Amino acid sequence: MQQAAGTGAQDGEQAVTIEEALDIAVRAHRSGDLRTAEAVYGRILAAAPDYPPALHFYGLLHHHTGRSDTAVELIRRAIVQQPDDAGMHNNLGNVLNEQNRHGEAEKAYAEAVRIQPDHADALSNRGVALRTLGRLDEAEACYRRAIAVDAGHREAYDNLGRLLTGRGRVQEAIGCHVRAMELQPRNADTRRLLAAAYAATGELAKAKDILEAWLADEPGSATARHLLAAVSGENVPGRADDVYVETMFDGFAASFDTKLAKLGYRAPALVSEAVARACGEPAGNLSILDAGCGTGLCGPLLKPYASRLEGVDLSSKMLDGARAREIYDELAHEELTAFLLRQPGRYDLVVSADTLCYFGALETVLAAAAQALRPGGVLAFTLEEEMAAGEVRLNPHGRYSHREDYVRAVLVQSGLAVAGIEHEELRQERGLPVAGLVVTARKPI
Repeated sequence: MQQAAGTGAQDGEQAVTIEEALDIAVRAHRSGDLRTAEAVYGRILAAAPDYPPALHFYGLLHHHTGRSDTAVELIRRAIVQQPDDAGMHNNLGNVLNEQNRHGEAEKAYAEAVRIQPDHADALSNRGVALRTLGRLDEAEACYRRAIAVDAGHREAYDNLGRLLTGRGRVQEAIGCHVRAMELQPRNADTRRLLAAAYAATGELAKAKDILEAWLADEPGSATARHLLAAVSGENVPGRADDVYVETMFDGFAASFDTKLAKLGYRAPALVSEAVARACGEPAGNLSILDAGCGTGLCGPLLKPYASRLEGVDLSSKMLDGARAREIYDELAHEELTAFLLRQPGRYDLVVSADTLCYFGALETVLAAAAQALRPGGVLAFTLEEEMAAGEVRLNPHGRYSHREDYVRAVLVQSGLAVAGIEHEELRQERGLPVAGLVVTARKPI
């Protein structure tokens, strides 16, 4: 067996084989000692540049440290040397999927399954990629096959439940999540999904029981606390907790754009239309803030108006998507209200698509937005519309809805003149339209 590079007597170390060095590197990697792991992987590959396990694990390390393009290259080099390793193909699919390269990911998972037909992880993961690609029947078949080969695969049950919910088969989805909870009673993802499914069918008492148990086990869980308030109507916060919002959006940043496209997501286009009405033909002369920019879906629509285009968001992973568009002049990872308060008189236009639905009381954030506008500046945003008697309601799905008259009053209180409020469908949710408000206001000159 070969000796790993740099492990000989000249370094004052005992010589080890490449296999022993790989074991050292992998143990360091798994324990979180990435500096040591990277150094040892490097030594191994200096001695044996085509050693497949080192290429594979070194690729995973690159992915874990934000160098996913290099990770793909390294894992593919490993696969060239060891093409029948299903685990390598599965991990390649994982990296590609997190890069939004879902078609390539699906092919990698399919190859893993071809090599090892009972690879439950690859089957479940392929289902995720297929669902993102809109191939729902194939995705369902993959999830069910994963469960057939591994009846204890909690993620496959939850993935199937997600798909069934999206197809309007919520009672079937509940059965999947119940089984997942039997397998891992304290899993946070399962608890969240099952509570959401019960809330969707109006079984709020069951949802409340799950969330109360979750909060008892994890008193610090911002997600459990927020969703419990949403389904119970008790201890409702004035706005969603930063940790809840960041955790949620970090969790589905990789598939955000494709999922919203399937839901007929219209908020960016509706806001763009509102901007056109308020600002006229684009002249590339406005200082613009995309407030709650997410992955930057509004960016291409706003760019023609902008002399400078900035974005702010709580989710670092969503910001990675916005950064990849190469449209924004600056992106900030910060809570929206705090950011706005530090920008007095900076912007000609502030746009917020489906962000203020995570605020209940709008007084503080709209006052901050007004302060950030220059005289004559425009604010355009969307909200989910509340039809009941109250001004604001936290809904069981975790977002707030607002009555039009309340919104008008807060805008006036903030020193803004209402330019228009349109009633529009923002998207579909579980096959039903989500009613929204598209609001435009102007700061007096």
